[in-house]
Amino acid sequence: MHYPRYRATSPRPRPAKGAMSPLTFVLLVTVPAVVAVAALRAR
Repeated sequence: MHYPRYRATSPRPRPAKGAMSPLTFVLLVTVPAVVAVAALRAR
């Protein structure tokens, strides 16, 4: 029986340029919402 050669797992490839991390996406959605709520509450 022939098994493929063992390869150690390489470090995770970085996302392609232009790809957003989940944290960045969450911040882009959350920060404007928080600012809008704060502006409405100040009145």
